[in-house]
Amino acid sequence: MKKLLSLLLVLAMALALVGCATAQAEEPEEDAEVSVVEEEPVVEEDESEPEEEEAFDWSYINPLTGEATEEDISNNRPIAIMLNNIKQALPQYGNSQADVYYEVPEEGGITRIMALYQDVTDVGAIGSVRSTRPYYVRLAVAADSILVHAGGSTAAYNVIKDYMYKYGLVDLDFLSKGTRTADIFYRDSGRLASGYASEHTLFTTSDNIQTYLEEHSDEIRLEHKEDYEYVHYFTEDATPVNGDTAETIDVSFSGYKGTTFTYDSEAGNYKVSEFDSAYVDGTTGSQVSVENVVVIQTKIEALNDAKNHVAVYLTGTGSGYFACNGKYEKITWVKEKAKYTYQFYDEDGNVVDLGVGKTYVCIVGTERDITVDGVVLEKPEDAEETEDLANFEVTDDDED
Repeated sequence: MKKLLSLLLVLAMALALVGCATAQAEEPEEDAEVSVVEEEPVVEEDESEPEEEEAFDWSYINPLTGEATEEDISNNRPIAIMLNNIKQALPQYGNSQADVYYEVPEEGGITRIMALYQDVTDVGAIGSVRSTRPYYVRLAVAADSILVHAGGSTAAYNVIKDYMYKYGLVDLDFLSKGTRTADIFYRDSGRLASGYASEHTLFTTSDNIQTYLEEHSDEIRLEHKEDYEYVHYFTEDATPVNGDTAETIDVSFSGYKGTTFTYDSEAGNYKVSEFDSAYVDGTTGSQVSVENVVVIQTKIEALNDAKNHVAVYLTGTGSGYFACNGKYEKITWVKEKAKYTYQFYDEDGNVVDLGVGKTYVCIVGTERDITVDGVVLEKPEDAEETEDLANFEVTDDDED
């Protein structure tokens, strides 16, 4: 019996030793797994600064808007383009990329818009392009710009020739009475096919304009004259300090044409409308918006000639209104000579700073209604009631 117990005890001890050996054999496998984790390579963070991309010098400023630009375009002569603005010719193309808009009435109460581009690069199609008048030529000279047009009145051509010699005016004209540059223009086939009248189908492109100017750089001055000065100052917040609210501004040019500016508080600009619709860019479908609205009230009278042209008095001094950031104030405008840019002063005689961004200038007769938020503003003391320009017949004069 003792032998049997001894045998069983030995057997139990042997089994225990086998179990310990097995456990010891398995432990290194666990250690191996842990070791694999511990030996994974550690990625150290690179504390050195990444190479910087070449930075743009944002100190350059577009002198027509006060906006920063990647390249120095401040000395470029702007491109001034006559845009067709009657209802049947809409939409315009490339208009939303202009920096400054001048809208002035013509015969028949219609208006045209002279759009100024400090840099016309990459605008694409621009039009439709139409004829000019002497007062647009004078506005183009004040900006020392290159005028793009398709014809003009006899008086306009007289001024063009005079100012070529006096001020170095350059005009790019579809017709032969000015500096004929027909190659930069084309008829839009889509418009012709869809029934637009021929005079509403003439376009140019930014590439065509630039190519022509580059090819003729020996003949055409592409930069401002040495004595040319920009007189407008821009500030991030040009809200009239003592101004009144101006959510909606309606400018009446004639019985036929009015332009409306509606303030967008989120965007901080005015959306432009005409003919009871948004004033849009046909290229993008976007509505034109501007940061500054300027109304210049001046004498405009019918000449009663065969073409029913009008005379627009641009020089001297007069009253008007300025709106920015949803408020407006009364201003005095001063323009001593044709070659000088408009200057604006508030009622205390201080220079009016413009808000950084685009500017829309409406030049209207002193008798026309300017309505802000439903209230017709006070007219100038020298305002005279005249026959509504919309009563005259619209004519095509010396233009294609």
